[in-house]
Amino acid sequence: MFARKICLMGFVLVVLAFAMQGCRDEDLARPDINRPPETILSVAPELGDQAFHKYRVRWTGLDEDGMVTGYKVATIAEDELYGGRSSEEDIVEYLIDLPWDFTDATESLFVFRADRPNSRRHSLYVIAVDNEGKEDPSPALTNFTAVDYELPQITIRIADNMNPIPRVPGPRGDTLPSYNLVDPGAPIDIRLTWEGHDPDGEIVEWRYKIDSAVEVPLPPDSTGMSLVYVDSEPEASDVRLGFHEFKLYAIDDANARSDKAIARFVINYDPDTVIDSVWSLRDKTNNSTTPPEGPPLPEILIFAREWRENPDSAAKYAGQRVGYHFGPLRMKFHGSDKDGPLSGAPPDSFKWSIKGINLGGEVGSTAVCGNDGDVVFYCAWSGLSPRLDSDRPYTLIFNAVDDRDKQDGSPDTVKFDVNFTPEILSVSHSVVDTLTGKTRISWDAADIDEGYGWGSSALQALMLYRFRYRLIGAAQYSQWIYVDVPVGRQKIVPKEGAIESLAPGTYELELQAYNGTYTETRVDKRDYEFSVP
Repeated sequence: MFARKICLMGFVLVVLAFAMQGCRDEDLARPDINRPPETILSVAPELGDQAFHKYRVRWTGLDEDGMVTGYKVATIAEDELYGGRSSEEDIVEYLIDLPWDFTDATESLFVFRADRPNSRRHSLYVIAVDNEGKEDPSPALTNFTAVDYELPQITIRIADNMNPIPRVPGPRGDTLPSYNLVDPGAPIDIRLTWEGHDPDGEIVEWRYKIDSAVEVPLPPDSTGMSLVYVDSEPEASDVRLGFHEFKLYAIDDANARSDKAIARFVINYDPDTVIDSVWSLRDKTNNSTTPPEGPPLPEILIFAREWRENPDSAAKYAGQRVGYHFGPLRMKFHGSDKDGPLSGAPPDSFKWSIKGINLGGEVGSTAVCGNDGDVVFYCAWSGLSPRLDSDRPYTLIFNAVDDRDKQDGSPDTVKFDVNFTPEILSVSHSVVDTLTGKTRISWDAADIDEGYGWGSSALQALMLYRFRYRLIGAAQYSQWIYVDVPVGRQKIVPKEGAIESLAPGTYELELQAYNGTYTETRVDKRDYEFSVP
C-alpha cells in the first residue's frame, strides 16, 4: 500500500463549483486552457509508518493535455503534514516557503536521508510540473517516523612515547609521568587513537573535547591526535599536570550521536607510601599520673612491615598483627616517587592521620631517622592520648606527598585497637550448703591490657574490668547480676558470685566478661553447666 495523495479541500470545492456551472465542458472545448498535472508516489514510506532514515522513493506524474517535464521535491522534519496548518491560505503559503529542489528524473528510484531520525517525524512533498510550467496544486505527500536503528560504535586507545603500545584505558585512566623518564629534556607525547563504525550507515563527523573546553569537530577519516606536555614549558603545553578527560563521540549520516567514549589520564605519578613499623609507648603501670620508678616499660611492637610481606613472620606474630595501645605511637615509614625530582630525592613530605578522630600531622625531611641503601626512613610521634577508647579499631593513614604537592592516592594503613576484650579462662563451682542450695560460682579471666590504667579517674568507670552472669532455670536469677573489678585490682579482688536457695537440679550459667559498656560487640561469653544435689 503506497502513500496516498491527499487533496486539499479548498481545491475540491473549486472543482465542484466549476462543475455546477458547466465549466468542465467549456474547458474541454478550449484548448488554450492548460490543466495542471497530477503527482503519484508509487514508492515511499506509508503515512504514519516508521521507516529507516535512509528510505526509498519513486514518483510519477500524469498530464492530460501535455507532458510532465519535472518534479519539485521537498523533505522537512515536522510532526504533522503542513506543519499542523489547516486553512487553505496557510497551507498554500506554507508550501511556497518549503525548501524545494527540482529534478527532471521520472520513474527513478531515489534514496533519501531523514535528518535527526531518532527524535523527529518527517514529511515528503512531491509536485509534478508540466511542459507549460503548471504545477500540481495538491502535492503527493507522506509523513512518517525516521529511525536510526543502530548508533555508531567507537573505541579509544591511548599510548605515549614511553609506553608506545596502544591500550584501552581503564575507568580510572592511565597515569603518565611529569617528565620524560627516558629523555628528561624531551616532551611527553600522549597519543590518542580511535576507530568506529556505524552498523546501518556511515560516520560523517567526529567531535571531541578535553576537560571543560569547547567541542572540536573532526572529519570522518580522522583516526587520532597527539597531546604534548613539556615539563620545562607547562604554559605552552597542550595539557597541564593533573587529571584530564578526553571525550569523543561520532555522528552518523542520520545525525545520530554515539555514546561518548572517555579516555582519562593523569600527568604526574602518585608517590608511594610504606609504613615500616608502629610501636606503642607505655609510661604507666596503673591509673597513677606519675610514671613508675625505674626503667620505663618497653615499647610494644604493634605492626611490622615484615608481618604483611612474610607469611611465616605473620604467623609468628599473629597475636600482635592488630596491636593494642597505651600511649603515644612511634611510627617509622618511607616513600618513593617514580617521577620525582631528577636528583632521585624521595617524596617531599608525608601526611598522617588517625581515622575517626581529629588527630594527624605533617612530616618533612627533617624527620629522617635512618636509611637502608637508597631507602630513606622517616619517624614521627603521634602524641595520641592513652585515654582514647572506641568500640572499633582505629586506622592509621599515611600519605606521601611529592615535590608537586600530589598525595598518594592509595595511602598505606595500619589498624590497631585501644582496649582489648577480656577473656574468660575457666569457670568452676562449689556447693557451700546442701540444705539451702547455696553455691559459689568462681571464674578466672585475663585481659591483655590489664593493669595499665586508662587515664583520669573520671574515665575509670568506662574502663572497669566487668562481669555479669545469670542462670537459666532459676527464676530468681534470670536477670543479669553484675560484678565490677576496679582498675588495677583485677588480680586481688575475687572473681566470684554467690547463689542461694537453689533446688536440687541442673542449671546453666551464662557468664560474660567485658570492658566499659561494650556488652554487644566487645564481650567474651562462656556457658557453664552445673548441678546441685
